[in-house]
Amino acid sequence: MTADYRLQVLEDPTVVIQELYRAHSSGSFPRFVAEHFRKLFETQSAFRRIPTLDVRRPPESHRDRALVRFRAMVQDTSLSTEMYLSEFADGSCGGWGIYETEGGSSSSSRGVDYANLRECNVLWATSVPAESEWIADELDGVTSERPVIPITAPASGRSYKYPHAGADHVGVQVKVYDKDGLDSFKSTEIVTFVGILSSEPCSLDQTSASPADSPTLHVLFTQPHTSTLLPRPFPRVERPVQEAHIVSADKQTPQRIAGDNAQVREELISWIADEGLGGDRVAAEWVVLSCISRVQSRHPPLHPPSLTISRFPPPLPVPSTSPSAPLPTPTLSAVLKLLLPLMHTLPLSLDTLNKSQFVPESRDEDLHAGVLQLPQGTVLLVTEGGVREGQLLERGVMNVRALQDVMDAQTLAYVFPYSQFSFPTDISCIVLSEGRRSTFFKTDLNVPLRAPTTPTAVAALYKPADELKLPSAEKLAAFRDLVVGARVGKVQVPEATSEHIQTEFVRERQGDRSLTADDLIRRMTVAKLYALSQHEPSLSVETWQRAKKFDDERRALVA
Repeated sequence: MTADYRLQVLEDPTVVIQELYRAHSSGSFPRFVAEHFRKLFETQSAFRRIPTLDVRRPPESHRDRALVRFRAMVQDTSLSTEMYLSEFADGSCGGWGIYETEGGSSSSSRGVDYANLRECNVLWATSVPAESEWIADELDGVTSERPVIPITAPASGRSYKYPHAGADHVGVQVKVYDKDGLDSFKSTEIVTFVGILSSEPCSLDQTSASPADSPTLHVLFTQPHTSTLLPRPFPRVERPVQEAHIVSADKQTPQRIAGDNAQVREELISWIADEGLGGDRVAAEWVVLSCISRVQSRHPPLHPPSLTISRFPPPLPVPSTSPSAPLPTPTLSAVLKLLLPLMHTLPLSLDTLNKSQFVPESRDEDLHAGVLQLPQGTVLLVTEGGVREGQLLERGVMNVRALQDVMDAQTLAYVFPYSQFSFPTDISCIVLSEGRRSTFFKTDLNVPLRAPTTPTAVAALYKPADELKLPSAEKLAAFRDLVVGARVGKVQVPEATSEHIQTEFVRERQGDRSLTADDLIRRMTVAKLYALSQHEPSLSVETWQRAKKFDDERRALVA
């Protein structure tokens, strides 16, 4: 297809749909539309020419019925199905926000041909919560022509449907006409919707006499995403010097396995330790293992181990006239944001626990988001530095229980008027606690922070993001390749290693009857994560021994 035709589609997708309808002979027209537009924009360069819909380019910055792409998290799939006329009386196309007045006829004097009624599914989608800023440059492309329209309020007017209501975001009513594959849209899934942007009454206001308009995206086709958002190979490959961004895992050109993984791993651990953990390399290494962990299996359950960094000093008191002034965020949050595609920091206080809603809740058939309604693949940093003495109310207890369920079972409850249902999550949790253990949560692993506690050293743990000492662009790219690649990697256990592990455990069990199967499972989990962090697709006996020693040393620190 020519560049001129692609430009025509970008300028007026509505006309193109109408032309396609006149030329279409048989079969599902919505399916035909999806395949046509997907093929038209199948190359990365063509796809990136589609304007983006996001906080920097909110709905009001686009003309009516513009073609846009919206990388979003599916927040609510319970909106009512809508009926539309697929063909008007004059034979023109309906759907995708095309109404009969635009088709050149009026239905006021004609009856409706019910044979032309079709269904479209309606969803609510929001900007991706927890998405790191650097992701947009890699997925959307860097361009100097991006209009920047700062917004001081959420673009949707329904801030309660975004997990972090105070944050800038875009919320959109999404209408899907191609019924094939609809079951794949699940809550918290990340999808790029490509479609025609308009403003229409919201399906959530069906009982209202004058429903308010909401940004509405009429979907032409969709693009799925993995839990890491970015394609990164495992094992890590050499990155060409001139390549600024992505190294695709499915490139056809030959790629050489990187030979400096051990060095990059050590430099990554040192950078995290120096910038976010007071120089504690042991704690930094455990943070790396936690960041690359994910749900390996649900049956049997092989979940990411939750981690507490204990003895983490609270921020130094700052004179303030407001008793509710926000506390500084640990610098570790900014460090992880630079490394991970999806990362969110949850600062806990009694006020937050007692007043916030951690789980999604349906009210008047409208799903209000919960703080923990996050995409799969998110790393959640929970800070307890703001917790002071006081009473934990009923809602606070329920919120603590909800986060503990995420850690233990990787499920999150969705609350409805007369019932609740648990949905799967994949959230790796790191807790920063002042005490010997977390105040509220029982985590799988506990690592005490061993760092200086002088006022200067404590202040460095909370320095602002703009004071970070950043590695070079090439080094930071290597760090991201290592971490993101490890998140998608798989480690095999050769038969020789498996026999060694079993024999060793039986021997140790004979000398220490306190050892249980849970200890073996924990060791295996740590060993696989250790191998992943080294980008080793096979667990060797040597790596097993190093990981086992590493875990034994951790246990000795908390004994």
